[in-house]
Amino acid sequence: MKQLIFNNSDFIKSDTVERRIEKFEGDIGYSSDIAVSLKVIKISDDKAYVSGAVEGYVNMECARCLSLYRHPVELFIESEMDFLNGEIDMDEEIRQRIVLDLPPKPLCDQDCLGICPECGKHNIENDKCSCSSKNDEEFIKHRWENLFKKK
Repeated sequence: MKQLIFNNSDFIKSDTVERRIEKFEGDIGYSSDIAVSLKVIKISDDKAYVSGAVEGYVNMECARCLSLYRHPVELFIESEMDFLNGEIDMDEEIRQRIVLDLPPKPLCDQDCLGICPECGKHNIENDKCSCSSKNDEEFIKHRWENLFKKK
């Protein structure tokens, strides 16, 4: 669904077009709740200046505990864009900027303890599992010993 396409015909009455989308539906993986507000000023027949903001949340999966959380998105756009075939398509530009802004290793919290490798319990700060071997040096050595066996 193309929501943010600006055509040359949009600039017949004025050199400035403003558009706000409350529910941007870019293909960014998990569901999102993102609002986009753009102002496009036509500079010439083949160029326009685009400025605006992208704000909201993207639902992501934590890399340590696999729980879903809402990751904030806040981007500001200021760029010169070219008209291609008489239009500027900002949908793909915004989608790419959102994807580039997302963390490569998303975490629900910087202090997330993840999932216990022994019992599988989700370790939350106030609700840690009672597995004694999780922090035990012998347990860690045992898990890696097959890598260091000489043949």
